[in-house]
Amino acid sequence: MGAQNISTNKKTFFILWVLCIIGSWSVLPYIQYLRILPGTVSMWNVFLLGTVQSALFFGLICWLSFKILPKTDLCPFLFRSFFKQIATPAVISGLLVGSTIFFFDKTVFHSSLLSEFPVHPPFWVGALASIYGGVNEEVLLRLFLFTLIYLLFGKAIKIRGDNRLSILWSVNLLVALLFGMGHLPAAFKLAPPSTFEIFRVLFLNGIAGVVFGWLYWSKGLWTAIAAHFVADLVIHVFLI
Repeated sequence: MGAQNISTNKKTFFILWVLCIIGSWSVLPYIQYLRILPGTVSMWNVFLLGTVQSALFFGLICWLSFKILPKTDLCPFLFRSFFKQIATPAVISGLLVGSTIFFFDKTVFHSSLLSEFPVHPPFWVGALASIYGGVNEEVLLRLFLFTLIYLLFGKAIKIRGDNRLSILWSVNLLVALLFGMGHLPAAFKLAPPSTFEIFRVLFLNGIAGVVFGWLYWSKGLWTAIAAHFVADLVIHVFLI
């Protein structure tokens, strides 16, 4: 627990909070190109409201994460080697996840209305939106939700060396499912809901969620963030 306490300093969580606010800005051009918001809504108003909401929401998320993380044996900020712990696994995992999702999207789910969506934003728009996916979603889903559920599991079931791995994977699968469900509202704005479309969203995002969750508890949050960013670049910029 000593190394964990050293790694969970307030500065780290403040940096994450600022990055989350920046991430909320980065997704605005993508939202505009997808025409999710009515044309009568001012982007300036969206920017101001989004900034306030993001500052309050992710401020709370980062504060709660700061409080609950030391109560677990997770060490998502324990830094050892940049290339071995962050860069290499993040790039490899991100490329594999992005390519796998793209493959299934163009084969198994080729008839999906979401796969055939006609609006393809410029590459810089997709690149900016990837910041939101990498930072905001990982802070919310992995740093906060994964840690919280793992803590609750630990209170219900005593975590020991012989059951820790199975508990971690159980939490990982649950959070991955929630990660996929979190993408359903945006998907339904682009295509009518159906069993096929719901399964597509849950399956494709579930692949990513499982990998990013594994990276979170085995390599650290920065690795999960970087891998998520790389995967989004592959999907929304290079293979679009």
